[in-house]
Amino acid sequence: MLETLGLPVSIEQLNVVAQMEKDYLQDEIIPLIKQELEPMVEKMRNQFNMKVTYSKENGLNIQLYEPTIQSKSMFPTVEERGYRKKKFIIRVIFPDNHVSCQKIVSNTFADVVKYAGAKNVERLGFMLLGKNIISSSLMENERYAAGQQQIEPGIYLSTYCDTEKKLEIIKTINRELNLNLVIEKILLD
Repeated sequence: MLETLGLPVSIEQLNVVAQMEKDYLQDEIIPLIKQELEPMVEKMRNQFNMKVTYSKENGLNIQLYEPTIQSKSMFPTVEERGYRKKKFIIRVIFPDNHVSCQKIVSNTFADVVKYAGAKNVERLGFMLLGKNIISSSLMENERYAAGQQQIEPGIYLSTYCDTEKKLEIIKTINRELNLNLVIEKILLD
């Protein structure tokens, strides 16, 4: 406004205005953008970088970009993301000679927890994602809720961990509750 009135504008005044705009962006605008955008992209599996620019002439411009340091694709291959083919599954032989050895290791894991009893396993205090693996509710985050299995009416088992962690938990359940299970790693090609 000072410029439109023909009054002089000092560097200090311009710096104060620039800092006020920066603070407004940081404290008001960015949180609003994050609040609106995050629910739409949180289900994506790939990491990406976004560049947001604004000018009075061109308005708001949003672009996906790759950092110049990185030579890899913005959307990496399965190998680049670090996803690996499962190396083994778990076979559990119960005292009655019933066998659980499923391609989906979470199902074998759930079979063991059902056999041991959800309340018994809950008391052992296994934690995943900051919560006990046994819960009476689904997690709020849809990704983590998808990793829960209902093992009794209203009782859920969190299976959101790798096969090695599931094996470790199964072995501890067996040892702590004296279940006399035979637990084996079955290597895959």
